[in-house]
Amino acid sequence: MVYSATSTVYAPAQRATGLGWVTGIGRTGAVVGPWLGGAVVEGGNAGLGFTTFAAAAVLGAAAICLVPLARRTRRGATAQQTSALAGATD
Repeated sequence: MVYSATSTVYAPAQRATGLGWVTGIGRTGAVVGPWLGGAVVEGGNAGLGFTTFAAAAVLGAAAICLVPLARRTRRGATAQQTSALAGATD
């Protein structure tokens, strides 16, 4: 589902980069998650397992909540660049 959504989020020239980031972050989580869980249990802190993964979930939720802000900021910067380019060609 994430791969198919890439075409709606990224412009055609940026899709390969966006897909690479999505894939890379997903695979990093698939490797780090079990490793982190094993490290917590091995350290004798099995009770911290939930807290560790809950903290990661909170960070992920915060990142998702910041997406609209980042998109608005990017749109504003793009509009400024476009108007600067238009002024430069006049």
